[in-house]
Amino acid sequence: MLQKNVAIKKILLAIDKSGYKDKATAYAITLAKSLDAELTVIHVIGKSSLGATADVLGYYRGGKLRVFQEALKKDAEKLLDRVVRAGENEGVVVHQQVLIGSPIKKIILDYAKNHKMDLIVIGTKGMTGIEKFLMGSVANDVIAYAHCPVLAIR
Repeated sequence: MLQKNVAIKKILLAIDKSGYKDKATAYAITLAKSLDAELTVIHVIGKSSLGATADVLGYYRGGKLRVFQEALKKDAEKLLDRVVRAGENEGVVVHQQVLIGSPIKKIILDYAKNHKMDLIVIGTKGMTGIEKFLMGSVANDVIAYAHCPVLAIR
């Protein structure tokens, strides 16, 4: 039996620094515009980025771990600002948020569920076969465990 009245009013775009972010952004903005939906873009800084490497960098920079963390956050905000501007150019209001935590897939899944998103748009490197089996990926796990539909962009 067909489900009736499927409405997509809240779209979550989860991006990283990969080359797929621009294509995923274009799809998310086009969908938000055509569906008159709310668009939120997030970037998750994995705690591993702030772990041992950050401790070492903090030590060698005179113990300025907070400075390193702020630099990562500013880079992420610049990434998200580009999405906001692209949305504005198309008449779409884009909300943005930088999140910190691990595992990244759980942060994305929890955010989507807690904010009652209707659709998640995420880039994927398009791994197949043994690469997919051995490596796994954030996108694959988001697709497998999301409470809502996921549009994976390759």
